[in-house]
Amino acid sequence: MLIKQLKALLLFIGFCITSPYQCISQNTIKSNSEAFSLTYFKEDISLSRNEITSKRFTTMPKSSSFGVKNGTYWFKLTIKKTEYSTNLISYIPTHNIGFIEVYQLENQNLKYITSTGNNVARNNLPLDYKFPSFKVNSKKLNDNTYFLKVLFPKEANFPLKIKSEKKFLSYLLEKKTINSLYYGTCIIILLMNIFFFIKFKDKTYLYYTLFLSSLGINFLLYDGSLIHLFRGNSFYYKLELIIHLTNEIWFILFSISFLNLNIRIPKITKSFFIFPIIVILLYSCYLITNNFYFIGIADTIGISLFPILWFFGLLYYKKIPYAKFYVLGYLLIIPFAVFFIIGYPSGFWEVHGDMLIVKIASWLDIIVFTYAISYRLKTKFENNNLNIKQLKIDIEVAKNKLASKNNSINPYLVLLNENELTSKPLTLREIDILKHLNEGFNNKEISEKLFISPNTVKHHIRNIYIKINVNSRTSLKEKTFKLVY
Repeated sequence: MLIKQLKALLLFIGFCITSPYQCISQNTIKSNSEAFSLTYFKEDISLSRNEITSKRFTTMPKSSSFGVKNGTYWFKLTIKKTEYSTNLISYIPTHNIGFIEVYQLENQNLKYITSTGNNVARNNLPLDYKFPSFKVNSKKLNDNTYFLKVLFPKEANFPLKIKSEKKFLSYLLEKKTINSLYYGTCIIILLMNIFFFIKFKDKTYLYYTLFLSSLGINFLLYDGSLIHLFRGNSFYYKLELIIHLTNEIWFILFSISFLNLNIRIPKITKSFFIFPIIVILLYSCYLITNNFYFIGIADTIGISLFPILWFFGLLYYKKIPYAKFYVLGYLLIIPFAVFFIIGYPSGFWEVHGDMLIVKIASWLDIIVFTYAISYRLKTKFENNNLNIKQLKIDIEVAKNKLASKNNSINPYLVLLNENELTSKPLTLREIDILKHLNEGFNNKEISEKLFISPNTVKHHIRNIYIKINVNSRTSLKEKTFKLVY
């Protein structure tokens, strides 16, 4: 049954991955390299505007990224003539651009046009869009070259794109649809997990809720959805560091709880928390020095924890029934997350805030783990029921053994519990007296053997008669005969 469910999930995953790309590929525009050229130089010292045009600009790297080399850059953007309308939209889908000042050459001097970026107030933006964007021209021969002064507080990533206004509008609608689907699913799953945590008191639901929440905020930061809330506020950059750190902590706690690693490998489990401690130290170094190398190293160390924990899911793949879902759920999101997070500081490949493939992987992770946690809880209930049944059996066996052992010493001890002979259980003193009565001793002899008065013996004999429902010693012996013989 489980194998069939996994096959169905794999088929569903394949459909979810391929179908969006089929739709997107039909709407993909031609390469941006056909629409413009972009060169750059890094500003080591402050230059006057007139000195910029005389500087030598260098061809951009293929990745459009300079990685950890944050700071101020100048870019020369030349728009090539196209069949599109005069007004094109230039946008940079990345979340960590402090500002972009746009200039054009006029009478050998740079003329300021506009500004955009995270540090610019929303009402001062040339286009009210979450990522830096501005309008450019393509048909005027002497009016298609722009000089851009760009501040990168963190990673120096500049994946500039240009679209016609019509295609840019379609692009916005497409992204809103994808984001609505993804974040809508996240909210529903979050509410479900909160409900399950309250109902079942299982911390796994709580840890997954917190991990999914921090992951969702992380995506909101990277895809620019939260930028408008923090424009002009440097807290935005600190918030990103906090979210990265909480991602790691909640993922550790969720993985430990889901796979029961604190029981299976307690010593190794404690070592996982060294990772966020190192990350905190490196983030602190960045805040002190403003050197993005520290964040690059910290994020690399932090993201390496994800495949390490995934390996333990693979290690217990056969031993833990629900470990299969852990392996399957993170089969896509971990490699894509590694590619995405390490892509920013490394600068080896292009990374931008569209994040489509990462969101698809995360969406599948949400679906798989929603089922997986429920399956885990069901398995735990079934195991608990089996354990309870086995425990009952063990108790019964132990009681029978104890009764058998006690009977070999004193068979009358069974009268301490409810039984067929008595209306009420006998006391230990009454059992002692009953034994002596059946052995033929009189009241005086019983009192001497037990060191009690004859009157006390009479009192106990009267109680024994009442409980066993007899009125003579002969009847008493006959009724209790089977206990002895």
